[in-house]
Amino acid sequence: MPSEINLRRLEEISQNASRPDRGLMIDGWSVGLSPGLAKRSRCVNAFYPSTRPFAVNLAETQVAFAKADLPCIFRITPFVCDVTLDARFEALGYVKFDPALVMVLELSRLQLDHLRPTNAAFKKQDDLALAASWVAEMRGDDARETAGLAERWRLSAVAVSASFAFDEVGIRVARSVAIREDDHVGIFDVGTVTASLNRGYSTALLAAQLCEARDTGARVAYLQVRADNPARRIYERFGFRGTYEYWYQALPNDAH
Repeated sequence: MPSEINLRRLEEISQNASRPDRGLMIDGWSVGLSPGLAKRSRCVNAFYPSTRPFAVNLAETQVAFAKADLPCIFRITPFVCDVTLDARFEALGYVKFDPALVMVLELSRLQLDHLRPTNAAFKKQDDLALAASWVAEMRGDDARETAGLAERWRLSAVAVSASFAFDEVGIRVARSVAIREDDHVGIFDVGTVTASLNRGYSTALLAAQLCEARDTGARVAYLQVRADNPARRIYERFGFRGTYEYWYQALPNDAH
């Protein structure tokens, strides 16, 4: 990855894109308490230095998650300030789960020659509450998760743009959410309804979003994908490349 892409700053931008609608700072630990589906908005990012004992911070964090009726989850990235955290959690019986890869694309190198024609129509849904309900419905979220997503988008300090693909008879078949901060655009919640898989809908929708971002001055696109997700191959065809990995740590009963 070219040196001009600052990966620590990219991590900050990605956290801004997933900024929870509620949360706390606990001695350098950014504690997200959003009741949405996305773990990145309901986890701890230990991004800054701590001054108190680890056990004190952990106890306060566990209380905060319990009060919010959420599992206590930690997100481990190459940018956590305390490099011993992973080993500390393992010693306490925490388990690693859901490893993911952050992929990055310089939009000047966007590749589109793999696209195939579709009959889809694309539409942005500017009503973010309605857009959140559509995304949640397509993901199978429950009412609490749906409300959490809508509230997080409503309060977002960065620009959220939800786009959808409709087939030739007007059925909503695919979704993708772009979250823009300055010249970086994050891609989230890409998906296709089961009945319409393998017809190129999500790929075409994503291509339209990336082209619009490039044409309006965005320089870098990024996304986060589970390490075992075969969709990685689709993103690689656009020119996305893996840059760094992260994973979650939690006690076994909270690892979800």
